[in-house]
Amino acid sequence: MQPADRLTIPACIGCGAMRQDQTCPVACAEHRLELVHAGDYDRLAASAVACRARVRGLRAVAAQLAGAQPAEGDWQAAYQVAQKSARSALRRFTPPGGSQADPLPAAQTVVVWRCRDCGGVDAPQPCIDVCIWRSAPWVDTAAYEAERSRALGDGQAEQSLAGLLRTLAFTTPRSGQWERSWRALQARAQQALIWA
Repeated sequence: MQPADRLTIPACIGCGAMRQDQTCPVACAEHRLELVHAGDYDRLAASAVACRARVRGLRAVAAQLAGAQPAEGDWQAAYQVAQKSARSALRRFTPPGGSQADPLPAAQTVVVWRCRDCGGVDAPQPCIDVCIWRSAPWVDTAAYEAERSRALGDGQAEQSLAGLLRTLAFTTPRSGQWERSWRALQARAQQALIWA
């Protein structure tokens, strides 16, 4: 993952105004720019990296299941080996604290006006006569949303793979149904790998 470009902009802690003066040789050509706090982006990026690692771990077990061809009569033994692998992967690659409904919420944005030529930034607010300026790092909202979109796709892949492995790990076929169950789960694994 490529880190997003950051802008460090002074902001007033009283009114929220943001300003980074530059010297433009002519009148500034300002354009609207939406930003999210870099801390929000960093939390999203860390969560996305962890999710991608879990997907790789779960995907490896699903790939073994999808590609395995047990010998005739070895269905039960192959199923039980795959069950152990699935249980192990679920223990190792379960997110801390379980999963949440939307672990990657949209971030709060601020709108600033930035000059294309000199890089000056302005986001005026009505002054409340408490002018204390502190710099903070910001990231373009488009970079945040692009990373969030990828992370949400990875989250869906993780849920799909984890559901498949839970079925394998905690379902034991009836006597005489080992091959049928194996083939059904193998087909699900092949389908899941297309999307993961």
